[in-house]
Amino acid sequence: MVSSDTARVGILRRAKTPNIPPIIRYKDVRPVVNAFLSDNQRSVNLLVEAEEHFNQRADDPSISALRQDDARNSVEVLHAIQRMANSLTQFSFEPAPKRQAKLDLAGVEISVYADLIVTGTLRRAPHSGVAILRMTQADGESEAAQTRRREMGLYVATLARLHAEQNFDLSKPISNRFCMSIDVQHGECFQAPESNSRRMNDLENACRFIVAMWDSV
Repeated sequence: MVSSDTARVGILRRAKTPNIPPIIRYKDVRPVVNAFLSDNQRSVNLLVEAEEHFNQRADDPSISALRQDDARNSVEVLHAIQRMANSLTQFSFEPAPKRQAKLDLAGVEISVYADLIVTGTLRRAPHSGVAILRMTQADGESEAAQTRRREMGLYVATLARLHAEQNFDLSKPISNRFCMSIDVQHGECFQAPESNSRRMNDLENACRFIVAMWDSV
């Protein structure tokens, strides 16, 4: 969504013939973050215990350098989510179902996975949505990099809204305010904008581009 047309073709090629990564980054820290946010008390003990475990793994010479590096990055995630905990107190979280259908958009199946179900009050009425955790390394602090990160966050939040509507049977009305992308390392929570038709159209057009180009890449 934030790439040039030329870069998009390369992304499609890599998607069509993917390489299996040696490890899945942040696989082990993600459930810890989910458990912390789902805990009504937001007990830091969960984070402290997990940090000790990841520090031990980071210093373990018997495991690969990649897993050691992932452990160090996981500790950074734990510190980051603790720093942004206060900004998330207005929301209640619970773990999302492990099995989730793919999002069907303009003929393309999109692997969107919600980490958490979100609930809260809007204009004195209960509402709901879903949250997607984004764990990414910094790509610079320039104005262009920050704008790119913000746009990515808003597009992911829009996908969360579409995913909630299509694939979740929530007991409370879905609101854009509670459909979010949580950029953990950067401490930002992006909510689906109320005026969101442009981004929805952008996503649909990107899927049409995928359908048109898939057989030729």
